[in-house]
Amino acid sequence: MRPVILDTDIGSDVDDILALVMLAKAPGLKLLGITTVYGDTLHRARIAKATCQMLKRPEIEIVAGISKPISGRQVYWAGHEGEGIPNLETISIDTSLKAEEYLAGQAEQFSVELVVLAIEPLTNIAKAIQFSGEFKRGLKHLYLMGGAFWLDRPEHNIRCDVEAARIVFESGIPMTAIGLDLTLRVWITEKDVQQISALPNKLGVTLEHQIRSWWAFRDMDKNNPHDPLAALAMLQPELFRFEQADVRVGDQGTEFAKTLVSNPGKGAVRLGSDVFALTAQKEIVRQIIS
Repeated sequence: MRPVILDTDIGSDVDDILALVMLAKAPGLKLLGITTVYGDTLHRARIAKATCQMLKRPEIEIVAGISKPISGRQVYWAGHEGEGIPNLETISIDTSLKAEEYLAGQAEQFSVELVVLAIEPLTNIAKAIQFSGEFKRGLKHLYLMGGAFWLDRPEHNIRCDVEAARIVFESGIPMTAIGLDLTLRVWITEKDVQQISALPNKLGVTLEHQIRSWWAFRDMDKNNPHDPLAALAMLQPELFRFEQADVRVGDQGTEFAKTLVSNPGKGAVRLGSDVFALTAQKEIVRQIIS
């Protein structure tokens, strides 16, 4: 059982909660804990804990992490976070442990075995790198959703904390990054929602509500499963093609928050460069409803 921690800004885009469900259900993985980041992280932690309760996984540890970006950039808050999830205000979260302490401690405990999936602004991960060398030494691999490596545009997770992203990409930690280059090619559709809504223990109803709320917020009738695709890269890498490269995060002017690729074929970061998109869509849904 591979030990895994999920670092997430769950509650805004529906893709975070879908990725959580995938990890919690994945055979061969042991989801140890969830750290939340960006904005009202205590509220996000309650959303994560409520989801774990519906999954019948109360043993998963929930840690409310860092609320403010290292870069000082203003936090984006959609305003619908947690709507449709009942009794969130009654859920208690232990706030005695900081996310960077938890991440470093788990990396030390599961030395060279721990995998982290980071699907959010990278503040918690950057702070863990700064907090303790044990985090870098003990982490087997970091998977992340962030960046747009062959698109000339910034991506949300990177833009929200450019300084944190720079720290992470320059850390030397073995990592795989899945960017908008791939995630914009995969969709969750009405047909998929009908399958997801049938999940038991109110989970299906909750996920359907979260999906449709996001669709309404974006005025769309489908959505890109950005974070589940990053989870899938960890679970089924054979569905992807990867390329090694170095990544520099632009910090000013027209380069701000763009993930700039260099040294192709020899760099330190493994980038997702292609995916069997239709198969990936089917596999994401299959793992959510399994």
